[in-house]
Amino acid sequence: MGRSLAASLVVVLVLPPLTSADPHSGFRVRLGRAQGAAVRTALLGASLRLSDARCRGILSDFHDRAGRSLADLSDETGITLVEKLERVVFADGVGQAACRRPDVLAGTTPGSRVVYVCGTRFWRLQARDPVRAEAILIHEFLHTLGLPENPPDSRTITEAVLARCGLADPRRPGQG
Repeated sequence: MGRSLAASLVVVLVLPPLTSADPHSGFRVRLGRAQGAAVRTALLGASLRLSDARCRGILSDFHDRAGRSLADLSDETGITLVEKLERVVFADGVGQAACRRPDVLAGTTPGSRVVYVCGTRFWRLQARDPVRAEAILIHEFLHTLGLPENPPDSRTITEAVLARCGLADPRRPGQG
C-alpha cells in the first residue's frame, strides 16, 4: 500500500497535467499550441466582456431567422452567456470551406456549437489586434446562439460587437 501511494505521488508530481494551462479551464479549444493559446486569450477577454450588462445588450440588437431576439432565446435557458460560451467548441478550421477564404478568421453556422477557427490567421490577428480578435469570437458566438448572417452582414455584426462591448479602439477609425 505504501509503495502504491508513493508511486502515485511521483506520477502526480512528475507528469504534466493532462489539461492545458488554460487560464479559464471551461473553454473548449481544439487547436494547436500557438493557435490554441491565441484563441484562449481572446476567449478570456470575450468572456469578461460578456459578463458586463452593456455587452450582453448585444443580444437585444439581433434576432434569429424566426425574428426572435437572441436575448429572449438566451433567457429561456437559464444559464449565463459565459456558461454558454464555455459550451462552444473552438476547433481547428483546416479543411473547412470558410477557412479557404483568405478574409475569414473563423466560421460557424447558426445554432451550431462548433466554431471553426482559421488558426494561423486568427493567431496573427490576436497578436496584432487583440481587441478585434475578441470581437470576432463574440461575433461567432452570436451565430451559435442562432444569429444568421446576410442579413446582417459580417461587418455589421462585428462593428456592433465592437461598439456594444466596449471594444472600439479610439486609435482605429471605423471600429465603432
